[in-house]
Amino acid sequence: MYGIKIWSSENDNDWYLLRDLDDGVVHIWDKKEEVEKVQKNLSCKRSAITKIISGVILDRALKKQKEEENLKYFLK
Repeated sequence: MYGIKIWSSENDNDWYLLRDLDDGVVHIWDKKEEVEKVQKNLSCKRSAITKIISGVILDRALKKQKEEENLKYFLK
């Protein structure tokens, strides 16, 4: 799983993972090609693709994805 690091200043330690503004869940992608497309469209000074290894981050993101899929199924 991949995510995107965003730096908010020139300081190397001043970064955060790209998150949903509404609920704070980190955006994750399965394929590196998908995350590269998103990264190209960002309008920030510095960003990098990173592997997400935190179980907590992965659990929250996968739970959100599953809930969204269920919602789409029921709204058909």
